[in-house]
Amino acid sequence: MNRFRLSWSTAVVVAIITPISWTDRAAAQEIALTPLETNEVARGYRAEIIKLKTVVNEKNETIGRINDFVFGKDGSIYAILAVGNLTGLGGHLIAVPFRNLRLDDPSGYVVLPGASRSVLEKLPVFVNNNR
Repeated sequence: MNRFRLSWSTAVVVAIITPISWTDRAAAQEIALTPLETNEVARGYRAEIIKLKTVVNEKNETIGRINDFVFGKDGSIYAILAVGNLTGLGGHLIAVPFRNLRLDDPSGYVVLPGASRSVLEKLPVFVNNNR
């Protein structure tokens, strides 16, 4: 039976070299942080406040409600709209880029400019495979 033995000094050298190589890898994977403008963040909207809000077009015609949000791996955000269903819990679900929505409407509604219920109901249904 062959046994591999390390001398005490060899074990110390291995123990010192190993953490150094881990440290080098960690430094190479540093994340660049961008300072946040705290005032801009404070003026923003929390997702739970927007969820289930009524969505209208610029003519104030009701389209549906926000059902959910999907966050893409690339950082993009999509709002999932329940078109034609005012409970927001069903209906014809579609995904629209979040940047297309206006949140600052004085009516308190979320506005999707240029949209109509009849056109949106013809879009493919959103199906989330990443439950």
